[in-house]
Amino acid sequence: MDPTDKSRPHVPAPPETSGSLRLSGVTSRKSPASPVTPSRTPPPPNDRFLGWDAGPDPTIAICEYDVTGDWELRGDLAELSLGGSSQCTIWIPARGLSARHCLLERRARKLRLHDLASSYGVFFRGRRLEGFADLSPGDMFTARPMTFVCLNDEMRQHRPTMFEILGSGAVRTPDWVMVESVMGSGPMLLTGKAGCDLDRLAHAIHAMSSRRNRKAVEVATVPPDGDAQVALAEQAFQTSLILPLGPEDAPLDPDFVSRLFDTRGGVRLIALAASSDIARRALTDANVDLMQHIPVRALAYRRGEIHQLMDRQFLERGFHRRADDLTPVNQDALKRYHWPGNFAELRKIADAIIAHVTLGSMRRAAASLGVSRQKLTRHLECIGLATPLFCQEE
Repeated sequence: MDPTDKSRPHVPAPPETSGSLRLSGVTSRKSPASPVTPSRTPPPPNDRFLGWDAGPDPTIAICEYDVTGDWELRGDLAELSLGGSSQCTIWIPARGLSARHCLLERRARKLRLHDLASSYGVFFRGRRLEGFADLSPGDMFTARPMTFVCLNDEMRQHRPTMFEILGSGAVRTPDWVMVESVMGSGPMLLTGKAGCDLDRLAHAIHAMSSRRNRKAVEVATVPPDGDAQVALAEQAFQTSLILPLGPEDAPLDPDFVSRLFDTRGGVRLIALAASSDIARRALTDANVDLMQHIPVRALAYRRGEIHQLMDRQFLERGFHRRADDLTPVNQDALKRYHWPGNFAELRKIADAIIAHVTLGSMRRAAASLGVSRQKLTRHLECIGLATPLFCQEE
C-alpha cells in the first residue's frame, strides 16, 4: 500500500523564503539557509529524571530537525511513504533522499518505521535500522541525510513558539529544547534579559510535556515559611513549578531546594533567571549543574530575524501588511535598532504600526494604545521609524 497525497498544502504561518517541500496536509515553513541536520539520529536526553511520566500520545506530524515547518500525517492513511519521488506520500525533492526512502506504518498509537532499501540508510538512536522501529512523539530518526522528529498535537502547536523565542543559531536549538521538554523530566534553567519571554517559553515547555494535564504551578516568590514551602512542593507534584529567581533573592532554604531536586518528589522545576550566577546563588552550584540550561538571546543579537519576528506579530493580529512592505528606510531601522525591551518592545511597536496604519494618524493611534501622542512619536523616532511607514501606504 503506497497512497499519495496531492492536495494543496495549508499555510498556517507567515511566508518564509527559499526551499520547496511537498507536504501532506500542511506547508513546511522553511528557514532561509540550507538546513544542516545531524547525519545520525541524536540519542534521547541523558536525563536521570527520565521515564516515569512518559505518555501514550499518537504522532500526528513529523518535522525536520531544527527547520521550521512540518508534514501532517493524514489520519486516513495506514501507511505513508517518504522520499524524493513525487509518488511518495511525503515528497521531499532535491535533498538527497532515495526515491522511496522509508515507510511509516500506523500501529495503534505508534508509528512503525521501515527502511525501503534506501541508498544511504535509515538510522534510529544512532544505529542503522535493521527491520523496524516503533516511534512515539519526541522520537527522532534519520533518513540520511535528513533527520526528523515525531510530533503530537501539543508539540506541533507550540513548536513555532520555540523558534520565535530561541531563533536560529541558539546554543540550545528549538528542537533540542522541544525534545528535552517531551522526553525528559528533569529541571530546567531558562536565562535571558528582561522582555525575552522566559515565562512564555516555560509555559510552552510545560504544555508540550506529558505533565500538561496538570496545570503548571507558577509563583512570583518562594514563601518564607517552611510549612508553606512544603505545601508548594506538594502542589507541584507531577507537574511543573515555574519559579522566577531575582538578582536580590537570598539563597533558598536547602530543605525546600532538596525537595525540588529529589526525583521522588515528582516536581519538574523550571527556573527563570537573568543569569546562571543568580540561579547558582539561589539553588547552589551542585543543583544548577543538574539542570538543563537554556540561554535565550536578546533581540540585539538576532537582527537578521527581526523582519520575520515582526511578521509573526502582524499575522497574529490579522494585519495585512508585512515588514518587507515598509519603506526601505523603515526596514533598515528595524534591523539597526538594538531592541533593549526585546519581545515586549517588539510587540508594542507592532501594535503602534498597526494602529497608525489602521486609524490614519499618530494622535488616534496613541489614544487607542493609551499613551500620549508625544510618547508614541518619541518611541518611533528612537527606533528610526518615519512616516509614511509603508510604501504606497493605504
